[in-house]
Amino acid sequence: MKLRHFPLRRIFAALFALFFLTFAASCSWIDPVVSVGTPSPDVTNTATPDDTAVPQTPSAVPSLTPSGAIASPSTSPDEANGAGAYTIAADVSESQKTYYSEQPDENALRVENGAMAGIDGASVEKRAGDASSLENVSAFGLNAAILVHANAQLLLTNGDVTSVSLGAGGAFVREGRLQLEKSAIRTTGDSSYAVMVSKQGSLTAQDANLSTQGASSPAIIAGAEGETLVEGGIAATAGLGSPVLSIAGNATINHATLRANNSQAITVNGGTVALTDCAVSGRMSDAAGPSAQTPPYCVSLVQEAGSGSDMSSFSMVRGALTAQRGDLFFVTNTKASIYLEGVALSLSEGNVLLRAVGNDDSHAQGPSGKVGADCAIIAKNQTLVGDIITDALSSVSLTLRGETTYTGTINTANTARAAKVTLEDGAVWTLTGNAYLTAFTGQVGSIVTNGFTVFVNGAALTN
Repeated sequence: MKLRHFPLRRIFAALFALFFLTFAASCSWIDPVVSVGTPSPDVTNTATPDDTAVPQTPSAVPSLTPSGAIASPSTSPDEANGAGAYTIAADVSESQKTYYSEQPDENALRVENGAMAGIDGASVEKRAGDASSLENVSAFGLNAAILVHANAQLLLTNGDVTSVSLGAGGAFVREGRLQLEKSAIRTTGDSSYAVMVSKQGSLTAQDANLSTQGASSPAIIAGAEGETLVEGGIAATAGLGSPVLSIAGNATINHATLRANNSQAITVNGGTVALTDCAVSGRMSDAAGPSAQTPPYCVSLVQEAGSGSDMSSFSMVRGALTAQRGDLFFVTNTKASIYLEGVALSLSEGNVLLRAVGNDDSHAQGPSGKVGADCAIIAKNQTLVGDIITDALSSVSLTLRGETTYTGTINTANTARAAKVTLEDGAVWTLTGNAYLTAFTGQVGSIVTNGFTVFVNGAALTN
Protein backbone atom coordinates (compact mmCIF):
# COMPACT_ATOMS: atom_id res chain seq x y z
CA MET A 1 0.00 0.00 0.00
CA LYS A 2 1.09 3.57 -0.58
CA LEU A 3 2.14 5.86 2.20
CA ARG A 4 -0.82 8.06 3.13
CA HIS A 5 -0.97 11.34 5.08
CA PHE A 6 -4.00 12.82 6.76
CA PRO A 7 -4.48 16.12 8.65
CA LEU A 8 -4.71 15.90 12.41
CA ARG A 9 -8.44 15.85 13.19
CA ARG A 10 -8.46 15.66 16.91
CA ILE A 11 -6.38 16.14 19.97
CA PHE A 12 -5.15 12.89 21.39
CA ALA A 13 -6.19 11.90 24.84
CA ALA A 14 -3.32 11.97 27.29
CA LEU A 15 -2.03 8.68 28.58
CA PHE A 16 -3.93 7.81 31.73
CA ALA A 17 -1.96 7.85 34.96
CA LEU A 18 -1.94 5.05 37.46
CA PHE A 19 -1.66 6.01 41.07
CA PHE A 20 -0.99 3.80 44.04
CA LEU A 21 -1.75 4.44 47.68
CA THR A 22 1.53 4.69 49.58
CA PHE A 23 1.65 2.84 52.80
CA ALA A 24 4.25 2.60 55.55
CA ALA A 25 4.73 -0.30 57.86
CA SER A 26 5.63 0.34 61.45
CA CYS A 27 6.20 -1.98 64.38
CA SER A 28 5.65 -1.80 68.12
CA TRP A 29 8.41 -3.19 70.32
CA ILE A 30 6.68 -3.23 73.68
CA ASP A 31 7.37 -6.94 74.28
CA PRO A 32 10.94 -8.26 74.55
CA VAL A 33 12.44 -9.69 71.41
CA VAL A 34 15.26 -12.09 70.71
CA SER A 35 17.89 -11.35 68.11
CA VAL A 36 20.43 -14.10 67.57
CA GLY A 37 22.85 -15.13 64.89
CA THR A 38 24.58 -13.15 62.18
CA PRO A 39 22.72 -12.74 58.90
CA SER A 40 24.69 -13.12 55.72
CA PRO A 41 25.82 -9.75 54.31
CA ASP A 42 24.32 -10.77 50.98
CA VAL A 43 20.93 -11.29 52.56
CA THR A 44 21.19 -8.05 54.52
CA ASN A 45 22.04 -6.11 51.38
CA THR A 46 18.99 -7.42 49.58
CA ALA A 47 16.22 -4.83 49.25
CA THR A 48 14.74 -3.98 52.65
CA PRO A 49 11.01 -4.25 53.37
CA ASP A 50 10.60 -0.49 53.09
CA ASP A 51 12.19 -0.63 49.65
CA THR A 52 9.72 -3.20 48.40
CA ALA A 53 6.56 -2.48 50.33
CA VAL A 54 5.28 0.20 47.98
CA PRO A 55 4.91 -0.68 44.29
CA GLN A 56 5.81 2.71 42.85
CA THR A 57 4.19 3.96 39.69
CA PRO A 58 6.71 4.02 36.85
CA SER A 59 7.07 7.23 34.94
CA ALA A 60 5.33 7.37 31.61
CA VAL A 61 8.73 7.76 29.95
CA PRO A 62 10.63 4.45 29.83
CA SER A 63 13.61 4.32 32.16
CA LEU A 64 14.83 0.76 32.01
CA THR A 65 16.06 -4.95 27.09
CA PRO A 66 14.18 -7.72 26.40
CA SER A 67 14.67 -10.92 28.34
CA GLY A 68 18.14 -12.42 28.26
CA ALA A 69 16.83 -14.93 25.75
CA ILE A 70 16.46 -12.03 23.33
CA ALA A 71 19.51 -11.23 21.30
CA SER A 72 20.62 -7.78 20.20
CA PRO A 73 21.80 -7.96 16.60
CA SER A 74 24.31 -5.43 15.34
CA THR A 75 22.07 -4.70 12.35
CA SER A 76 20.44 -1.27 12.51
CA PRO A 77 16.67 -1.07 13.03
CA ASP A 78 16.11 0.36 9.55
CA GLU A 79 17.81 -2.68 8.03
CA ALA A 80 16.27 -5.25 10.35
CA ASN A 81 12.60 -4.42 10.76
CA GLY A 82 11.55 -5.26 7.21
CA ALA A 83 8.79 -3.45 5.38
CA GLY A 84 5.39 -1.99 6.20
CA ALA A 85 2.25 -2.69 4.17
CA TYR A 86 0.75 0.57 5.44
CA THR A 87 2.89 3.29 6.99
CA ILE A 88 1.87 6.39 8.93
CA ALA A 89 4.61 9.01 9.08
CA ALA A 90 2.59 12.16 9.90
CA ASP A 91 -0.08 13.09 12.44
CA VAL A 92 -3.35 11.46 11.50
CA SER A 93 -6.71 10.24 12.78
CA GLU A 94 -8.43 7.29 11.11
CA SER A 95 -11.35 5.00 11.88
CA GLN A 96 -13.06 1.80 10.75
CA LYS A 97 -10.24 0.66 8.45
CA THR A 98 -8.59 -2.68 7.79
CA TYR A 99 -4.80 -2.89 7.61
CA TYR A 100 -3.32 -6.22 6.54
CA SER A 101 -0.19 -7.99 5.40
CA GLU A 102 0.37 -11.35 3.72
CA GLN A 103 4.11 -11.03 3.08
CA PRO A 104 7.03 -12.33 5.17
CA ASP A 105 8.99 -9.77 7.19
CA GLU A 106 6.27 -7.18 6.73
CA ASN A 107 4.22 -5.24 9.27
CA ALA A 108 0.57 -4.73 8.49
CA LEU A 109 0.71 -1.27 10.07
CA ARG A 110 3.62 0.82 11.19
CA VAL A 111 3.77 4.27 12.77
CA GLU A 112 7.05 6.16 12.62
CA ASN A 113 8.81 9.48 12.03
CA GLY A 114 7.52 10.98 15.29
CA ALA A 115 3.92 10.77 14.08
CA MET A 116 0.94 10.86 16.44
CA ALA A 117 -1.76 8.51 15.17
CA GLY A 118 -5.25 7.96 16.54
CA ILE A 119 -7.04 4.93 15.14
CA ASP A 120 -10.53 3.84 16.18
CA GLY A 121 -12.43 0.65 15.35
CA ALA A 122 -9.70 -0.77 13.12
CA SER A 123 -8.85 -4.33 12.14
CA VAL A 124 -5.10 -5.03 11.87
CA GLU A 125 -4.33 -8.44 10.36
CA LYS A 126 -1.08 -10.30 9.80
CA ARG A 127 -2.67 -12.92 7.56
CA ALA A 128 0.45 -14.78 6.35
CA GLY A 129 4.21 -14.54 6.03
CA ASP A 130 6.73 -16.07 8.43
CA ALA A 131 9.64 -14.11 9.83
CA SER A 132 13.07 -14.81 8.38
CA SER A 133 14.89 -13.92 11.63
CA LEU A 134 13.49 -14.54 15.11
CA GLU A 135 16.41 -12.49 16.39
CA ASN A 136 15.11 -9.42 14.60
CA VAL A 137 11.54 -10.25 15.62
CA SER A 138 12.44 -9.65 19.25
CA ALA A 139 14.98 -6.89 18.70
CA PHE A 140 13.32 -4.68 16.08
CA GLY A 141 9.71 -5.78 15.60
CA LEU A 142 10.23 -7.60 12.33
CA ASN A 143 6.99 -9.18 11.04
CA ALA A 144 4.76 -7.83 13.83
CA ALA A 145 1.23 -6.86 12.91
CA ILE A 146 1.89 -3.38 14.36
CA LEU A 147 5.23 -1.61 14.71
CA VAL A 148 5.47 1.70 16.58
CA HIS A 149 8.97 3.16 16.47
CA ALA A 150 11.12 6.20 15.70
CA ASN A 151 9.51 8.36 18.43
CA ALA A 152 5.98 7.76 17.14
CA GLN A 153 2.80 7.38 19.21
CA LEU A 154 -0.28 5.31 18.49
CA LEU A 155 -3.63 5.41 20.25
CA LEU A 156 -5.64 2.33 19.26
CA THR A 157 -9.25 2.34 20.46
CA ASN A 158 -11.72 -0.51 19.96
CA GLY A 159 -9.17 -2.23 17.75
CA ASP A 160 -8.83 -5.87 16.78
CA VAL A 161 -5.31 -7.15 16.01
CA THR A 162 -4.59 -10.70 14.82
CA SER A 163 -1.57 -12.62 13.53
CA VAL A 164 -1.15 -16.23 12.46
CA SER A 165 2.46 -16.64 11.30
CA LEU A 166 5.76 -17.70 12.83
CA GLY A 167 7.42 -14.80 14.58
CA ALA A 168 4.45 -12.52 13.99
CA GLY A 169 3.92 -10.56 17.18
CA GLY A 170 0.83 -8.50 17.75
CA ALA A 171 2.35 -5.09 18.52
CA PHE A 172 5.99 -4.08 18.95
CA VAL A 173 7.08 -0.75 20.43
CA ARG A 174 10.63 0.54 20.19
CA GLU A 175 11.44 4.16 20.93
CA GLY A 176 7.76 5.00 20.85
CA ARG A 177 4.46 4.74 22.72
CA LEU A 178 1.40 2.58 22.29
CA GLN A 179 -1.89 3.17 24.07
CA LEU A 180 -4.56 0.48 23.87
CA GLU A 181 -8.13 1.20 24.93
CA LYS A 182 -10.73 -1.57 24.80
CA SER A 183 -8.73 -3.37 22.13
CA ALA A 184 -7.88 -7.04 21.54
CA ILE A 185 -4.64 -8.63 20.30
CA ARG A 186 -4.52 -12.34 19.43
CA THR A 187 -1.59 -14.31 18.01
CA THR A 188 -1.44 -18.00 17.10
CA GLY A 189 2.07 -18.62 15.71
CA ASP A 190 5.11 -19.73 17.69
CA SER A 191 7.46 -16.98 18.93
CA SER A 192 4.61 -14.50 18.58
CA TYR A 193 4.07 -12.26 21.62
CA ALA A 194 0.93 -10.18 21.99
CA VAL A 195 2.75 -6.95 22.95
CA MET A 196 6.44 -6.24 23.34
CA VAL A 197 8.03 -3.00 24.49
CA SER A 198 11.74 -2.75 23.81
CA LYS A 199 14.33 0.04 23.84
CA GLN A 200 12.68 3.17 25.25
CA GLY A 201 9.24 1.84 24.43
CA SER A 202 6.11 2.13 26.56
CA LEU A 203 2.70 0.51 26.63
CA THR A 204 -0.41 1.80 28.38
CA ALA A 205 -3.40 -0.52 28.17
CA GLN A 206 -6.91 -0.18 29.53
CA ASP A 207 -9.42 -3.03 29.38
CA ALA A 208 -7.37 -4.84 26.74
CA ASN A 209 -7.66 -8.52 25.81
CA LEU A 210 -4.24 -10.01 25.03
CA SER A 211 -3.79 -13.68 24.14
CA THR A 212 -1.29 -16.02 22.48
CA GLN A 213 -1.54 -19.65 21.37
CA GLY A 214 1.98 -20.53 20.23
CA ALA A 215 5.05 -21.80 22.06
CA SER A 216 7.55 -19.21 23.34
CA SER A 217 4.89 -16.54 23.05
CA PRO A 218 4.46 -14.42 26.19
CA ALA A 219 1.46 -12.14 26.29
CA ILE A 220 3.49 -9.13 27.46
CA ILE A 221 7.25 -8.68 27.14
CA ALA A 222 9.01 -5.66 28.60
CA GLY A 223 12.67 -5.25 27.78
CA ALA A 224 15.07 -3.60 30.21
CA GLU A 225 14.22 -0.19 28.76
CA GLY A 226 10.52 -0.96 28.44
CA GLU A 227 7.61 0.31 30.57
CA THR A 228 4.21 -1.35 30.81
CA LEU A 229 1.17 0.02 32.62
CA VAL A 230 -2.02 -2.04 32.46
CA GLU A 231 -5.42 -1.31 33.99
CA GLY A 232 -8.05 -4.04 33.83
CA GLY A 233 -8.48 -6.56 31.04
CA ILE A 234 -7.23 -10.10 30.47
CA ALA A 235 -3.88 -11.52 29.35
CA ALA A 236 -3.64 -15.27 28.68
CA THR A 237 -1.27 -17.75 27.03
CA ALA A 238 -1.69 -21.36 25.90
CA GLY A 239 1.74 -22.43 24.61
CA LEU A 240 4.76 -24.03 26.23
CA GLY A 241 7.29 -21.57 27.58
CA SER A 242 4.82 -18.70 27.29
CA PRO A 243 4.50 -16.79 30.56
CA VAL A 244 1.87 -14.09 30.67
CA LEU A 245 4.54 -11.61 31.74
CA SER A 246 8.22 -11.74 30.76
CA ILE A 247 9.72 -8.65 32.35
CA ALA A 248 13.25 -7.26 32.27
CA GLY A 249 12.01 -3.68 32.57
CA ASN A 250 9.04 -2.41 34.57
CA ALA A 251 5.46 -3.66 34.62
CA THR A 252 2.67 -2.20 36.77
CA ILE A 253 -0.65 -3.99 36.46
CA ASN A 254 -3.92 -3.36 38.30
CA HIS A 255 -7.30 -5.13 38.36
CA ALA A 256 -6.36 -7.59 35.60
CA THR A 257 -6.63 -11.34 35.03
CA LEU A 258 -3.33 -13.03 34.08
CA ARG A 259 -3.47 -16.70 33.14
CA ALA A 260 -0.83 -19.08 31.72
CA ASN A 261 -2.31 -22.45 30.80
CA ASN A 262 0.88 -24.30 29.85
CA SER A 263 3.69 -22.27 31.42
CA GLN A 264 4.84 -20.36 34.46
CA ALA A 265 2.71 -17.29 34.90
CA ILE A 266 5.41 -14.66 35.36
CA THR A 267 9.15 -14.39 34.72
CA VAL A 268 11.03 -11.45 36.23
CA ASN A 269 14.47 -11.16 34.66
CA GLY A 270 16.26 -8.31 36.38
CA GLY A 271 13.08 -6.24 36.23
CA THR A 272 10.25 -5.09 38.46
CA VAL A 273 6.67 -6.38 38.53
CA ALA A 274 4.06 -4.66 40.72
CA LEU A 275 0.54 -6.14 40.82
CA THR A 276 -2.52 -4.81 42.64
CA ASP A 277 -5.90 -6.58 42.80
CA CYS A 278 -4.99 -9.06 40.07
CA ALA A 279 -5.96 -12.72 39.60
CA VAL A 280 -2.87 -14.66 38.50
CA SER A 281 -2.49 -18.36 37.73
CA GLY A 282 0.16 -20.53 36.10
CA ARG A 283 0.49 -24.17 35.20
CA MET A 284 3.73 -25.69 33.92
CA SER A 285 2.97 -29.00 32.29
CA ASP A 286 6.41 -30.57 32.82
CA ALA A 287 9.69 -29.94 34.60
CA ALA A 288 11.15 -26.52 33.93
CA GLY A 289 14.31 -27.63 32.16
CA PRO A 290 15.27 -30.28 29.64
CA SER A 291 17.25 -32.13 32.29
CA ALA A 292 14.10 -32.31 34.47
CA GLN A 293 16.13 -31.13 37.48
CA THR A 294 13.90 -28.18 38.32
CA PRO A 295 10.28 -28.66 39.39
CA PRO A 296 7.47 -26.64 37.82
CA TYR A 297 6.74 -23.25 39.33
CA CYS A 298 4.36 -20.30 38.98
CA VAL A 299 6.58 -17.22 39.33
CA SER A 300 10.32 -17.16 38.60
CA LEU A 301 12.87 -14.49 39.43
CA VAL A 302 16.09 -14.94 37.49
CA GLN A 303 19.03 -13.05 36.04
CA GLU A 304 20.05 -13.83 32.49
CA ALA A 305 22.92 -12.40 30.50
CA GLY A 306 21.98 -9.08 28.95
CA SER A 307 19.12 -8.20 31.29
CA GLY A 308 19.04 -4.76 32.78
CA SER A 309 19.45 -5.07 36.55
CA ASP A 310 21.04 -7.36 39.13
CA MET A 311 17.84 -7.23 41.22
CA SER A 312 14.60 -8.98 40.28
CA SER A 313 11.60 -7.63 42.19
CA PHE A 314 8.03 -8.88 42.52
CA SER A 315 5.30 -7.28 44.63
CA MET A 316 1.63 -8.11 44.89
CA VAL A 317 -1.08 -6.44 46.95
CA ARG A 318 -4.42 -8.21 47.38
CA GLY A 319 -5.75 -10.34 44.53
CA ALA A 320 -4.98 -14.05 44.09
CA LEU A 321 -1.87 -15.98 43.03
CA THR A 322 -2.33 -19.65 42.14
CA ALA A 323 0.26 -22.29 41.28
CA GLN A 324 -1.82 -24.92 39.52
CA ARG A 325 1.24 -27.14 39.45
CA GLY A 326 4.56 -26.98 41.26
CA ASP A 327 6.21 -24.38 43.46
CA LEU A 328 4.79 -20.91 43.95
CA PHE A 329 8.12 -19.03 43.61
CA PHE A 330 11.42 -20.10 42.05
CA VAL A 331 14.56 -17.93 42.35
CA THR A 332 18.01 -18.53 40.85
CA ASN A 333 21.08 -16.54 39.81
CA THR A 334 19.79 -13.21 41.11
CA LYS A 335 19.22 -10.97 44.05
CA ALA A 336 15.47 -11.05 44.50
CA SER A 337 12.84 -9.20 46.47
CA ILE A 338 9.31 -10.55 46.97
CA TYR A 339 6.61 -8.53 48.73
CA LEU A 340 3.14 -9.91 49.49
CA GLU A 341 0.25 -8.17 51.21
CA GLY A 342 -3.21 -9.62 51.61
CA VAL A 343 -2.86 -11.97 48.64
CA ALA A 344 -4.86 -15.21 48.44
CA LEU A 345 -2.12 -17.75 47.75
CA SER A 346 -2.80 -21.25 46.47
CA LEU A 347 -0.17 -23.97 46.14
CA SER A 348 -0.47 -27.25 44.32
CA GLU A 349 1.24 -30.48 45.32
CA GLY A 350 4.47 -30.36 47.31
CA ASN A 351 3.67 -27.34 49.52
CA VAL A 352 6.76 -25.38 48.41
CA LEU A 353 6.26 -21.68 48.89
CA LEU A 354 9.72 -20.62 47.71
CA ARG A 355 12.65 -22.49 46.18
CA ALA A 356 15.80 -20.32 46.11
CA VAL A 357 18.62 -22.42 44.70
CA GLY A 358 21.72 -22.33 42.56
CA ASN A 359 21.79 -22.85 38.85
CA ASP A 360 21.87 -26.30 37.33
CA ASP A 361 22.01 -27.68 33.79
CA SER A 362 18.30 -27.00 33.27
CA HIS A 363 18.93 -23.24 33.25
CA ALA A 364 21.07 -20.92 31.16
CA GLN A 365 21.36 -18.09 33.67
CA GLY A 366 24.91 -18.85 34.79
CA PRO A 367 27.60 -21.51 35.24
CA SER A 368 26.14 -24.74 36.52
CA GLY A 369 26.75 -25.29 40.22
CA LYS A 370 28.33 -21.87 40.74
CA VAL A 371 25.52 -19.30 40.80
CA GLY A 372 23.03 -19.08 43.64
CA ALA A 373 20.17 -16.84 44.77
CA ASP A 374 19.82 -14.21 47.48
CA CYS A 375 16.15 -13.70 48.19
CA ALA A 376 14.28 -11.49 50.66
CA ILE A 377 10.58 -12.25 51.08
CA ILE A 378 8.43 -9.82 53.06
CA ALA A 379 4.81 -10.48 53.98
CA LYS A 380 2.34 -8.09 55.60
CA ASN A 381 -1.12 -9.12 56.84
CA GLN A 382 -0.63 -12.26 54.83
CA THR A 383 -1.37 -15.97 55.17
CA LEU A 384 1.61 -18.05 54.04
CA VAL A 385 1.67 -21.81 53.75
CA GLY A 386 4.50 -23.97 52.41
CA ASP A 387 8.16 -24.71 52.89
CA ILE A 388 11.08 -22.48 51.94
CA ILE A 389 13.88 -24.49 50.34
CA THR A 390 17.41 -23.28 49.66
CA ASP A 391 20.91 -24.66 49.13
CA ALA A 392 24.58 -24.02 49.87
CA LEU A 393 24.84 -21.44 47.08
CA SER A 394 21.87 -19.42 48.24
CA SER A 395 20.41 -17.37 51.08
CA VAL A 396 16.91 -16.39 52.18
CA SER A 397 15.49 -13.76 54.49
CA LEU A 398 11.87 -13.94 55.66
CA THR A 399 10.18 -10.98 57.38
CA LEU A 400 6.63 -11.35 58.72
CA ARG A 401 4.73 -8.12 59.45
CA GLY A 402 1.34 -7.15 60.82
CA GLU A 403 -1.08 -10.04 61.32
CA THR A 404 0.85 -12.42 59.10
CA THR A 405 0.72 -16.15 59.81
CA TYR A 406 3.22 -18.57 58.31
CA THR A 407 2.79 -22.35 58.41
CA GLY A 408 5.85 -24.14 57.14
CA THR A 409 9.54 -24.62 57.69
CA ILE A 410 12.74 -23.05 56.39
CA ASN A 411 15.94 -24.75 55.33
CA THR A 412 14.87 -28.03 56.90
CA ALA A 413 17.73 -29.82 55.09
CA ASN A 414 20.22 -27.46 56.77
CA THR A 415 21.91 -26.66 53.48
CA ALA A 416 21.51 -22.87 53.11
CA ARG A 417 24.42 -20.48 52.90
CA ALA A 418 22.30 -18.22 55.11
CA ALA A 419 18.74 -18.22 56.42
CA LYS A 420 17.21 -15.42 58.48
CA VAL A 421 13.75 -14.95 59.99
CA THR A 422 12.29 -11.76 61.48
CA LEU A 423 8.94 -11.91 63.32
CA GLU A 424 7.44 -8.50 63.99
CA ASP A 425 4.67 -7.87 66.52
CA GLY A 426 1.49 -9.77 65.70
CA ALA A 427 3.11 -12.29 63.34
CA VAL A 428 2.98 -16.03 64.10
CA TRP A 429 5.10 -18.86 62.71
CA THR A 430 3.81 -22.44 62.97
CA LEU A 431 6.43 -25.11 62.29
CA THR A 432 5.85 -28.15 60.12
CA GLY A 433 9.42 -29.41 60.50
CA ASN A 434 12.76 -28.47 62.02
CA ALA A 435 14.15 -25.15 60.79
CA TYR A 436 17.85 -24.26 60.56
CA LEU A 437 18.66 -20.55 60.65
CA THR A 438 21.72 -18.35 60.78
CA ALA A 439 19.80 -15.46 62.39
CA PHE A 440 16.49 -14.85 64.15
CA THR A 441 14.86 -11.64 65.40
CA GLY A 442 11.54 -11.53 67.20
CA GLN A 443 9.57 -13.09 70.01
CA VAL A 444 10.27 -16.77 70.48
CA GLY A 445 6.78 -17.11 71.95
CA SER A 446 5.36 -16.28 68.53
CA ILE A 447 6.68 -19.61 67.21
CA VAL A 448 4.27 -22.55 67.46
CA THR A 449 6.64 -25.50 67.48
CA ASN A 450 4.28 -28.48 66.99
CA GLY A 451 7.05 -30.64 68.46
CA PHE A 452 9.69 -29.32 66.07
CA THR A 453 12.73 -27.15 66.78
CA VAL A 454 14.22 -23.96 65.40
CA PHE A 455 18.02 -24.05 65.42
CA VAL A 456 20.17 -20.93 65.07
CA ASN A 457 23.75 -21.65 64.09
CA GLY A 458 23.34 -25.15 65.51
CA ALA A 459 21.87 -24.13 68.87
CA ALA A 460 18.23 -24.84 69.71
CA LEU A 461 16.17 -21.65 69.92
CA THR A 462 12.91 -23.38 70.86
CA ASN A 463 12.19 -26.30 73.18
